[in-house]
Amino acid sequence: MKKQIFPFSMVDVFARQTLAGNGLSIFVLEQTLSTYMMQAMTREMRQFESIFLQKLETQGKWRAHIFTMEEELGFAGHPIIGAAASLHQGFHPEAETAEFEFVLNERSVFARSRQEHGNFFAEMNQGKASFNEPLSSTSTETFLKALNLHAHDQVTDLPLQVVSTGLPYLIVPIQQHLDKARICHEKFETLLAGVGAKFVYVLDVNRREGRTWDNDGRVEDIATGSAVGPAAAYLVRHRRAQAGDAQIFAQGAYVHRPSELHVCVNADDETILVHGQVCLVAKGELYV
Repeated sequence: MKKQIFPFSMVDVFARQTLAGNGLSIFVLEQTLSTYMMQAMTREMRQFESIFLQKLETQGKWRAHIFTMEEELGFAGHPIIGAAASLHQGFHPEAETAEFEFVLNERSVFARSRQEHGNFFAEMNQGKASFNEPLSSTSTETFLKALNLHAHDQVTDLPLQVVSTGLPYLIVPIQQHLDKARICHEKFETLLAGVGAKFVYVLDVNRREGRTWDNDGRVEDIATGSAVGPAAAYLVRHRRAQAGDAQIFAQGAYVHRPSELHVCVNADDETILVHGQVCLVAKGELYV
């Protein structure tokens, strides 16, 4: 049986140089693939996430599917950022800027890429953040314990709260011991679902550094664009940051992949822009 050939690119997102930031596999497809096949290809690549793109008739508009090793996501940050820069480099290499619309299963996300001295930087508009009610003291205690943290680690005047720009994160604001944070509850995903969250984002408020994991706690994410948007909006909502100002978040140091994520909450309409540098790592072909 003749095998199909799928070209791919690999990039590092939110990275100031290669071999840092969050790795991503990008497939530009000429035909529609099944969910099963895209999931299998993602597992073969063994990146934290892969994005599959198919050009639509409208200029700059692409159908996009984002997969982790376990599932397809309705939205994710670093794949959109990485895809925008990769498409810019591949399809518009002479242009200083390029704009794209990515059509996901339930929403569209707009992104813009620019190149400067051969380096590519991309940003996406996450829209406005939505906020759930702050967690009760009982729920707060449960989550802190489940994350190997204590009450004195929490920033005393900031609540645990679920915030979303498409993927709901439980923001856990702490002032110390980010290095000790880990998921140590065997049913953590069930706990999160009980408060309307998909994932957790533990945020050292003073250092602007965050950590997040898969819900089994086995794999730590390196740079999470879908989390820093809600985190930035959370800090503005609770007056720890000013709308309109650039916020810079660090992530990935604990897995030796330092990352830098830039966020701005628009002062006029509260829309959130997330941006960062994207570095091309490799190009190749997958034979299936």
